Amino acid sequence: MCERNFIINLILDRMQSKELEKEILEIKTSAEEIGIYLKGLTGQKSHLSEYEWLLVRTTLFKEEFGDWEQYFKCKFLLEHPEVSILTGEEFAPIEGKNLTDRVVEYFKELGGIAVSPFFGDVILNKKGIDDSIGHGVGRNKAIAFGAVIDVIEMGILIDYDKNHKGRGYDSAVISAPIEINKERYICSVVITRMKDNRFYLHEVIEQRKLSDEGSNSVQRQPQRLKAFAKILQNILSAKDLQINISLDENGEPILKSEI
Repeated sequence: MCERNFIINLILDRMQSKELEKEILEIKTSAEEIGIYLKGLTGQKSHLSEYEWLLVRTTLFKEEFGDWEQYFKCKFLLEHPEVSILTGEEFAPIEGKNLTDRVVEYFKELGGIAVSPFFGDVILNKKGIDDSIGHGVGRNKAIAFGAVIDVIEMGILIDYDKNHKGRGYDSAVISAPIEINKERYICSVVITRMKDNRFYLHEVIEQRKLSDEGSNSVQRQPQRLKAFAKILQNILSAKDLQINISLDENGEPILKSEI
């Protein structure tokens, strides 16, 4: 059994050290700023060493072994068990009670906090609920308020925008498959990040509508869903992607090879 040095040396032999150092520094700086340094794609602590963690994210590593990050994200969204099972009866309309107040009460009963493996505590309050509803709400989105905590705590990070639209805060998108009335959906939750992390918005899209080959599914989505649909479809378009390396439970390469 050849240990990790086999793959590391293979990459180093193919790349000038200055080029490697520059890209690694960029990867490290970005990850530290976001808060995901030395975490796997599930948000859990990486099994890789510091240098290995950086190396496997370089362009040349992915050229040699395949884009394992895109591969894992696609497999997670398409094949991972649903993180939340909803009957379709959640937050059904009740005369005299509005949706906002009912979700506020629901979040309070659960402690008003979700714990993200990527970012730590995420505040769930009335402002976030109002913001999410303010972006438009249909029946499935109302139901999916019941999945928000599970998605934050068990989903994967699919997008990150520093200083979102110049507004002085970062935004992160976490997604996971959920079930609503026996149908599979992908639920995406937006977290805003300044001094703390706050739930800002969530959306749900039927997975089959994103997976249909040859369909113009992004354009057919309501306007409020198009940005999410575009990100998700870009990930799901990698369903035929092949990689030449095994991944661990965190979604990261296992740096061992038989010789």
